[in-house]
Amino acid sequence: MLITIGALAAVVLLSALAYRRLDLRPRTDDAYLQADLVHMAPDVSGRIVRLDVRDNQAVRRGDTLFTIDPEPFRLQAEEARDQVLGLQAQLSITANTVASQNSRAAAANTAIAGAQAQLALASSTLARLEPLLSRGFVTALQVDQARTARRSAEVSLQVARQQAQEAQQGVSSTKPLEQQLAAARAALALAERNLRLTDVRAPCDGRITGLDIAAGEFADAGHPLFTIIDTEDWYAVGNFRETDLGGIHPGRHATVYVLGAPREPVDGTVDSLGWGVTPDEGTTLGGLPRVPRSLNWVRIAQRFPVRILLDHPPPALMRIGASAVVVVDR
Repeated sequence: MLITIGALAAVVLLSALAYRRLDLRPRTDDAYLQADLVHMAPDVSGRIVRLDVRDNQAVRRGDTLFTIDPEPFRLQAEEARDQVLGLQAQLSITANTVASQNSRAAAANTAIAGAQAQLALASSTLARLEPLLSRGFVTALQVDQARTARRSAEVSLQVARQQAQEAQQGVSSTKPLEQQLAAARAALALAERNLRLTDVRAPCDGRITGLDIAAGEFADAGHPLFTIIDTEDWYAVGNFRETDLGGIHPGRHATVYVLGAPREPVDGTVDSLGWGVTPDEGTTLGGLPRVPRSLNWVRIAQRFPVRILLDHPPPALMRIGASAVVVVDR
């Protein structure tokens, strides 16, 4: 009898210790390894002339993955460059022409000043001679000549002003050519960029996956050809019961055991907690909530994903989707 009571007490004690351990260090075996993915799609379209990688190969950031035929893009860049050079030469010639036109306009304005001086002199001479005519100091011919000189000076001033206006209106502008040159330079920069992008490089350290093409394939811009697994950061995603989430916070230490090598624990840090999952029941249909008629009296806690950033994970164990166990320290 005492043995039975002692055994029951030991079971209760061990159960309490196990429960406390689980409460202090929540764990889940519903976990897997995860890494970010880069779906490699070219920025330009063209025929692949060289493929430098194979499926499952490890690559480093900046390694060349494949090369699209650069010849069409090189020709486009040369055409854009020639257009820029032609507009630059045309702009230089136009600038010289504008300078010459401005000089002629300045000369016409100077002629106006001379004509104004001649008119002032003629007017002054006439004003001085007219009072002397009645007193017999000058002849009528002299007065008539002064009047003719003043009218001639007025006409000359009018002609000078008209010539100056025409010269000013004849001054052209370099603004249209400058705008065309700016557009041509932008087109050249875009063409040179497209030429550079024919050499497609790895954006991160990783491994190639899903590669089933060969050199000669035509690549469409924006259409993924294969995928790179970003191996710079690895994560374990563990689905924890909602009752365990209260003590799990970003920054908490976690230990991850990969099923392929359960005796090699991997340290990690809680990166983030999931904020939503798709419910099995109670979804909205046609604007109205769908609630099932029957009710399962056994309530199972919902699970939410917790993302664990791994510290120095062993590369040999890191595979997307590999099974794992996650234990979080509170």
